[in-house]
Amino acid sequence: MTNIGTDPADENLLAWFPLVQRPRPPGLPLEDRVRQLQSLAARTADGLPLVRAAEICNKAALIASDSGQPDLAQDMCWRQHMVFDQARPLPASAAELALQPVLNLPRQWIRDGEGNRAYAILQALHEAARTQTSALVDGRSISLRNVTCAPDDHRTMRTLTWTALLADGVRALARAGRWHEAAEQAAAHRGVGRRLLDGRQATVLALAQAGHTEQAAALVDQSTTPEPWEQAVQTILRVYCLRQAGTDTGPQIAPLLTAALTLMRQSDPSTMVFRARAGMIALDLADGHDHPCIDALRRALIAGAFKDAYTARDTLAHRLQESMTTTQRHALSDVIRAAGLDSGSVPEPLYGDLMDTVNSAEAQLRGHLSQHARRCECTTTPS
Repeated sequence: MTNIGTDPADENLLAWFPLVQRPRPPGLPLEDRVRQLQSLAARTADGLPLVRAAEICNKAALIASDSGQPDLAQDMCWRQHMVFDQARPLPASAAELALQPVLNLPRQWIRDGEGNRAYAILQALHEAARTQTSALVDGRSISLRNVTCAPDDHRTMRTLTWTALLADGVRALARAGRWHEAAEQAAAHRGVGRRLLDGRQATVLALAQAGHTEQAAALVDQSTTPEPWEQAVQTILRVYCLRQAGTDTGPQIAPLLTAALTLMRQSDPSTMVFRARAGMIALDLADGHDHPCIDALRRALIAGAFKDAYTARDTLAHRLQESMTTTQRHALSDVIRAAGLDSGSVPEPLYGDLMDTVNSAEAQLRGHLSQHARRCECTTTPS
């Protein structure tokens, strides 16, 4: 049986690792997403809270990115960054909000397959936070010194960029196929804990791909897995290690499929992409085996794909689409089309509505930050 990582069809699955369940906005129709942002702004028009205004800006940038407009998405991130940057020093409560548009830039590069570029940005940001200097990001300078009025501003910036370097940095290196470096960086930044999060998964995969399958399997088995999703990932990695070692995976196929089906029975739309990807990886690991749960998992995955455009896109790019009827494939294509994924544009009048909402949110950000600036007595030490 072909090992994952050598079959071209399996390379896309490796891009889904580290496989960590994190909530993300569901892949809804494009019109629904724009209307939701409008509704979000309208409900709090008489004094939009800082966090809500930033949320609108971030979600709008994601819509642009999903629509295949990376330049527009990056422009939205830079615009939001400038709003925060021009209001410095910020209130302590705005520290994380101010960093989000900056951190969304490397995340966009990861989505676009530019893992090396993304990692370089994340490294530069963390180094700037550590040394209280500036980072050069896509040709622009970003200062991470005295971002807020808080006495612990330096520590806060360091912690936030460290967290991003660990989670997004491992994903960036993985996307670039640099698993050994991903594992090394996770270890260097104290990011390999007992739980099966980004650092530990990267270490397992790096060991397995280097031929150290027994050591990788031991790391999997010794993991702490308090959540059902971690138990599913543990089973997936256990079978993966067996396959890499050329060992019979038969005894593990039943628990593998059971774990994947258990995930698919959950109903949280914010974890649909994770659950479906875990299920598709489980299907590939079970390839060549005969088990009644295989058909059940296929049906569950196909049904789930109709609920989320991101999942629909993943499903049609997977060998699972060979199990679909022509009608199902066309229907999933319609789901993707309605969401505007990779379409290259946001059509009018939605584009105008989207930009009006962003402009309004940015204005609310400026107003809210200016109120804080008048009350904030900055106690930072001059350079």
